[in-house]
Amino acid sequence: MTILILGAPDEPHAAFIHQKLTQQGETAVYVDTRLFPAEATLSLTPDNNTPGTFQPDSNSPSIDLTTVKSVYWRTHLGIKTPAITDDFARSMAHREIESALGSLFRNLDCLWVNSAEAVIQHQFKGHQLQLLSRNGLRVPKTLMTNDPKAVPPFYEACDGKMIYKPIRGGAHTQQIKPEDMAPERLKELDKSPVQFQEMIDGTDIRVYLVGDALFAAEMQTQALDFRDDPQVNITPITLPDGVASDCHTLAKTLGLVFSGIDLRRSTTGEYVFIEGNPSPMFLHFEAVTGYPISASLVEMLVKGLI
Repeated sequence: MTILILGAPDEPHAAFIHQKLTQQGETAVYVDTRLFPAEATLSLTPDNNTPGTFQPDSNSPSIDLTTVKSVYWRTHLGIKTPAITDDFARSMAHREIESALGSLFRNLDCLWVNSAEAVIQHQFKGHQLQLLSRNGLRVPKTLMTNDPKAVPPFYEACDGKMIYKPIRGGAHTQQIKPEDMAPERLKELDKSPVQFQEMIDGTDIRVYLVGDALFAAEMQTQALDFRDDPQVNITPITLPDGVASDCHTLAKTLGLVFSGIDLRRSTTGEYVFIEGNPSPMFLHFEAVTGYPISASLVEMLVKGLI
């Protein structure tokens, strides 16, 4: 049986899990999407209810996709569009590559850590927050807008304590300063919408969910975003039963079997859910805390079961 790792050997987390799997005698194969179709080959056979075959690169053997028992989605490395001079033909080629890979990701009937749908959903943070709120989880007061007129009332509703960050992600959290509320600054929203949220005084909590297991720690820092502090103090904690249950609700709601869950514990003791990441980094967290995150992840991939 085969375990696929979506990523490449030069990505530390993909390489670490690959090493752990091979040490246990498992057949682990990288899927580097940049190699398809120039070097990797894919043949899908959806009409006869079998997935088909995949050759990850020109130097590797072809894989019967019925032998794949699990997939670790570490990172989709994008598509390398062929060097076609005609704009329409190049655009069509990109679409066809994207569609073929997307079909592969959905046709494999095995354990996905995590599924394409769960990974893609994370790009739409407004939808993720709405799903969590509808399922009873406390999320921050949030405004996603490109309308300058909508920001001042929200700023007042947050008592002047507000942060902003990208809607899709990719940059760290920043605090709104009074000068940011000037009309000439807010006018910049006509170039791109922005996500505004209430600033919650308290402590960052990071929880790793692996199947049914939860590994939690306080991220003790003076920085607004703990990722900006290389000296952040990571201290293992035990979550209250209700918060642990809410973490499992988050995973079920977002279709996640592995997640890095970010929360903020307010100064009044309230736990506020920020997001559930479907492909979190964990090596430093594991090294500091001693939590068996990678071992739990590998065990799940080997079993092919949650």
